Amino acid sequence: MSKHFQSVNNLFRDFTINLFAGFFVAAIPSILGGNPWWSILVFVLLLIASILYLLFSKYKRLFKLMKACDPAYYYSFDLAENSKVYSEVKDSFCYLGISANSILELFRKWISESPPVNNYCFLLMNPESAKLKQQIAFEKGVSLDTRLDAHWSSLNPQLSQIIEDQFEAEKERIQSAIKVLKNLPIYKGKLKIRLYDEFIPWWMYLIDDKKIYLGILEKGRRGQESPVMIMTKHPDFPSPFDPFKNTWDRMWADAEKVV
Repeated sequence: MSKHFQSVNNLFRDFTINLFAGFFVAAIPSILGGNPWWSILVFVLLLIASILYLLFSKYKRLFKLMKACDPAYYYSFDLAENSKVYSEVKDSFCYLGISANSILELFRKWISESPPVNNYCFLLMNPESAKLKQQIAFEKGVSLDTRLDAHWSSLNPQLSQIIEDQFEAEKERIQSAIKVLKNLPIYKGKLKIRLYDEFIPWWMYLIDDKKIYLGILEKGRRGQESPVMIMTKHPDFPSPFDPFKNTWDRMWADAEKVV
């Protein structure tokens, strides 16, 4: 309703602008020495400027939202891109994923070659979670509504065995990653590890609480092949960054601490 509301202040403002514009347009021929072509050119430029101003005023918020949402999008996120991510970190680096196995070596290299930041947080899946098997099955192309109990009665035996083998291997990778992280010199000081117990359809980097790299996990594809969206926090109003940051905060608060 507010867009249809008119006040005395608006009326006075519009009257003043129109009065000034009328005098200015009327004076253009004399200012330009009576040349009609110069007058037409100035009039056209003023008209274009007015239209652009009106469009910008009308869609200003939309432009801000577009800027706040996705400054970049990767169709796939090569491991080499991690070095670029690490170089952006000034205060904190947070990771959400299943095992962090694919980034561990690059992470160790980064912290050994760069000054430490204030906070490193790793949120990994609990290796004993029943959701881990669902995560593996999803990667192998199994729908989320498929029951994975009852001895895999709904799946063919070959696929069932592949998922079981991958499930055991992923448990070992998570446990190995925890050992590697706990042996780093920054552990129990700047580095913290927690274990979550739920299915997630993405992996995430959270940089300085201001920027998120979100890897979208697709059914039947490995996480390293994920398309990745980048979202930044907008200082003035909520943006797509905020719900994912809230999800991170909730999962971190609910997760089991590794000691």
